[in-house]
Amino acid sequence: MSALFLFPQLVKMTVKNAECRCYFEGSVAMKTLNQLVAAYTRCLRQGEIQLAYKGILEYIGRLRADIMRKHPEYDVGGIYAGYLDMSYFPVASARLKARGLRVAIVYLHEKNVFEAWLSARNRAVSKTFSPLGGLCDASCTLFHDEDNLDAILECTLSAAPDFDAPATLTNEILQGVERFLAVIERHM
Repeated sequence: MSALFLFPQLVKMTVKNAECRCYFEGSVAMKTLNQLVAAYTRCLRQGEIQLAYKGILEYIGRLRADIMRKHPEYDVGGIYAGYLDMSYFPVASARLKARGLRVAIVYLHEKNVFEAWLSARNRAVSKTFSPLGGLCDASCTLFHDEDNLDAILECTLSAAPDFDAPATLTNEILQGVERFLAVIERHM
Protein backbone atom coordinates (compact mmCIF):
# COMPACT_ATOMS: atom_id res chain seq x y z
CA MET A 1 0.00 0.00 0.00
CA SER A 2 1.47 3.36 -0.96
CA ALA A 3 2.10 6.15 1.53
CA LEU A 4 0.05 8.48 -0.67
CA PHE A 5 -2.97 6.25 -0.12
CA LEU A 6 -2.50 6.21 3.66
CA PHE A 7 -1.76 9.95 3.86
CA PRO A 8 -3.81 11.82 1.21
CA GLN A 9 -2.23 15.17 2.18
CA LEU A 10 1.24 13.80 1.52
CA VAL A 11 2.77 15.83 -1.29
CA LYS A 12 6.20 14.19 -1.46
CA MET A 13 8.10 11.53 0.39
CA THR A 14 11.80 10.86 0.04
CA VAL A 15 13.89 8.10 1.54
CA LYS A 16 17.63 8.61 1.85
CA ASN A 17 20.00 6.66 4.09
CA ALA A 18 17.01 4.93 5.74
CA GLU A 19 15.55 8.30 6.80
CA CYS A 20 12.06 9.07 5.58
CA ARG A 21 11.11 12.71 5.07
CA CYS A 22 7.48 13.61 4.43
CA TYR A 23 6.19 16.83 2.91
CA PHE A 24 2.56 17.39 3.82
CA GLU A 25 0.19 19.82 2.18
CA GLY A 26 -0.01 22.94 4.30
CA SER A 27 2.72 21.87 6.71
CA VAL A 28 5.01 24.60 8.02
CA ALA A 29 8.04 22.46 8.64
CA MET A 30 9.31 19.27 7.09
CA LYS A 31 9.07 16.36 9.52
CA THR A 32 10.32 12.83 9.32
CA LEU A 33 7.84 10.00 9.54
CA ASN A 34 9.37 9.12 12.94
CA GLN A 35 8.60 12.64 14.20
CA LEU A 36 5.03 12.37 12.96
CA VAL A 37 4.58 8.95 14.56
CA ALA A 38 6.01 10.27 17.85
CA ALA A 39 3.45 13.12 17.83
CA TYR A 40 0.70 10.64 16.98
CA THR A 41 1.78 8.34 19.82
CA ARG A 42 1.80 11.25 22.32
CA CYS A 43 -1.79 12.07 21.35
CA LEU A 44 -2.88 8.44 21.65
CA ARG A 45 -1.31 8.13 25.12
CA GLN A 46 -3.75 10.75 26.39
CA GLY A 47 -6.52 8.25 25.61
CA GLU A 48 -9.12 10.71 24.34
CA ILE A 49 -8.68 10.05 20.61
CA GLN A 50 -9.48 6.35 20.97
CA LEU A 51 -12.57 7.06 23.10
CA ALA A 52 -13.84 9.74 20.72
CA TYR A 53 -13.23 7.59 17.63
CA LYS A 54 -14.93 4.59 19.23
CA GLY A 55 -17.89 6.77 20.28
CA ILE A 56 -18.24 8.22 16.78
CA LEU A 57 -18.19 4.77 15.16
CA GLU A 58 -20.66 3.37 17.70
CA TYR A 59 -23.00 6.29 17.00
CA ILE A 60 -22.69 5.74 13.23
CA GLY A 61 -23.53 2.06 13.81
CA ARG A 62 -26.70 3.00 15.72
CA LEU A 63 -27.61 5.59 13.05
CA ARG A 64 -27.22 2.92 10.36
CA ALA A 65 -29.45 0.52 12.33
CA ASP A 66 -32.08 3.26 12.80
CA ILE A 67 -32.14 3.99 9.06
CA MET A 68 -32.49 0.28 8.28
CA ARG A 69 -35.35 -0.02 10.80
CA LYS A 70 -37.18 3.11 9.64
CA HIS A 71 -36.58 2.51 5.90
CA PRO A 72 -36.45 -1.24 5.17
CA GLU A 73 -36.92 -0.37 1.48
CA TYR A 74 -33.43 1.18 1.38
CA ASP A 75 -30.37 -0.85 0.50
CA VAL A 76 -27.97 0.05 3.33
CA GLY A 77 -24.31 -0.91 3.05
CA GLY A 78 -21.63 -1.52 5.64
CA ILE A 79 -19.70 1.09 7.59
CA TYR A 80 -16.35 2.31 6.28
CA ALA A 81 -14.45 3.43 9.39
CA GLY A 82 -11.82 5.44 7.50
CA TYR A 83 -8.39 6.76 8.43
CA LEU A 84 -9.54 9.47 10.86
CA ASP A 85 -10.56 11.50 7.81
CA MET A 86 -14.10 10.31 7.16
CA SER A 87 -16.40 7.49 8.18
CA TYR A 88 -19.52 6.61 6.21
CA PHE A 89 -22.08 4.07 5.08
CA PRO A 90 -24.04 4.03 1.80
CA VAL A 91 -27.82 4.15 1.41
CA ALA A 92 -29.72 3.62 -1.85
CA SER A 93 -33.35 3.60 -2.85
CA ALA A 94 -34.36 1.21 -5.63
CA ARG A 95 -34.42 4.12 -8.13
CA LEU A 96 -30.93 5.28 -7.21
CA LYS A 97 -29.53 1.76 -7.23
CA ALA A 98 -30.97 1.13 -10.71
CA ARG A 99 -28.98 4.14 -11.98
CA GLY A 100 -25.75 3.10 -10.25
CA LEU A 101 -26.11 5.81 -7.60
CA ARG A 102 -26.18 5.89 -3.81
CA VAL A 103 -26.10 8.39 -0.98
CA ALA A 104 -23.23 8.16 1.47
CA ILE A 105 -23.94 9.32 5.02
CA VAL A 106 -20.52 10.80 5.82
CA TYR A 107 -18.95 12.00 9.05
CA LEU A 108 -15.97 14.27 8.35
CA HIS A 109 -13.69 13.97 11.39
CA GLU A 110 -11.62 17.13 10.94
CA LYS A 111 -14.69 19.32 10.29
CA ASN A 112 -16.95 17.53 12.83
CA VAL A 113 -19.92 17.54 10.44
CA PHE A 114 -22.30 15.01 8.92
CA GLU A 115 -22.96 15.30 5.20
CA ALA A 116 -24.89 13.36 2.57
CA TRP A 117 -23.02 12.73 -0.67
CA LEU A 118 -24.68 11.59 -3.86
CA SER A 119 -22.11 9.25 -5.35
CA ALA A 120 -21.88 6.69 -8.11
CA ARG A 121 -20.72 3.09 -8.21
CA ASN A 122 -17.72 4.26 -10.28
CA ARG A 123 -16.26 7.38 -11.91
CA ALA A 124 -17.69 6.53 -15.35
CA VAL A 125 -21.25 6.56 -13.95
CA SER A 126 -20.45 9.71 -11.98
CA LYS A 127 -19.45 11.58 -15.15
CA THR A 128 -22.79 10.81 -16.82
CA PHE A 129 -24.84 12.23 -13.97
CA SER A 130 -24.45 15.94 -13.26
CA PRO A 131 -27.60 17.28 -11.59
CA LEU A 132 -26.09 20.57 -10.46
CA GLY A 133 -27.31 22.52 -13.48
CA GLY A 134 -30.98 22.65 -12.53
CA LEU A 135 -31.04 21.20 -9.05
CA CYS A 136 -32.10 23.71 -6.42
CA ASP A 137 -34.46 23.09 -3.57
CA ALA A 138 -35.49 25.05 -0.49
CA SER A 139 -35.79 21.91 1.67
CA CYS A 140 -32.02 21.41 1.83
CA THR A 141 -28.91 23.35 0.92
CA LEU A 142 -27.08 21.61 -1.90
CA PHE A 143 -23.45 22.19 -2.86
CA HIS A 144 -20.50 20.51 -4.51
CA ASP A 145 -16.89 20.78 -3.42
CA GLU A 146 -14.89 20.53 -6.66
CA ASP A 147 -12.06 18.82 -4.76
CA ASN A 148 -14.40 16.02 -3.66
CA LEU A 149 -14.10 13.44 -6.44
CA ASP A 150 -16.25 10.98 -4.48
CA ALA A 151 -19.41 13.10 -4.61
CA ILE A 152 -21.61 14.37 -7.38
CA LEU A 153 -23.65 16.52 -5.00
CA GLU A 154 -23.49 17.21 -1.27
CA CYS A 155 -25.75 18.37 1.54
CA THR A 156 -24.89 19.19 5.15
CA LEU A 157 -26.96 17.04 7.50
CA SER A 158 -25.59 18.38 10.79
CA ALA A 159 -23.10 21.26 10.94
CA ALA A 160 -22.56 20.88 14.70
CA PRO A 161 -23.47 17.35 15.79
CA ASP A 162 -24.35 16.96 19.47
CA PHE A 163 -23.28 13.41 20.30
CA ASP A 164 -24.57 13.92 23.86
CA ALA A 165 -28.12 14.13 22.43
CA PRO A 166 -28.09 11.10 20.10
CA ALA A 167 -31.87 10.90 19.58
CA THR A 168 -32.03 14.54 18.48
CA LEU A 169 -28.96 14.12 16.26
CA THR A 170 -30.37 10.97 14.66
CA ASN A 171 -33.68 12.72 13.97
CA GLU A 172 -31.83 15.68 12.39
CA ILE A 173 -29.76 13.38 10.16
CA LEU A 174 -32.70 11.14 9.19
CA GLN A 175 -34.80 14.15 8.16
CA GLY A 176 -31.87 15.52 6.15
CA VAL A 177 -31.30 12.21 4.38
CA GLU A 178 -35.00 11.91 3.55
CA ARG A 179 -35.07 15.47 2.12
CA PHE A 180 -31.85 14.90 0.15
CA LEU A 181 -33.15 11.64 -1.36
CA ALA A 182 -36.52 13.26 -2.17
CA VAL A 183 -34.81 16.17 -3.99
CA ILE A 184 -32.59 13.84 -6.01
CA GLU A 185 -35.43 11.48 -6.93
CA ARG A 186 -37.69 14.39 -7.96
CA HIS A 187 -35.04 15.45 -10.46
CA MET A 188 -34.23 12.01 -11.87
